[in-house]
Amino acid sequence: MNYELAKQLKDAGFPKLDLVFVKDLKHFIPSLSELIDACGDKFHWLNKMKSQYDEDVWNAMALSKEFGRGKTPEEAVAKLWIKLNKK
Repeated sequence: MNYELAKQLKDAGFPKLDLVFVKDLKHFIPSLSELIDACGDKFHWLNKMKSQYDEDVWNAMALSKEFGRGKTPEEAVAKLWIKLNKK
């Protein structure tokens, strides 16, 4: 997870669960399971597919049909959580 996405999670109020401190980012980075748990009952599924450019793309979907997309499963679910928790 890059710095900008970690900052977006922090700014959106991501709960401080059992997070791992990543020194080079100076932020707490949640694991995939923590991200999914934070989405709660709204989380629906996570899958990997090939893009039109033959790159792996991860998609996370909520029951409300909102989605997050990223290069890693963590990035996809983090983006979904941010969408689900916009103030």
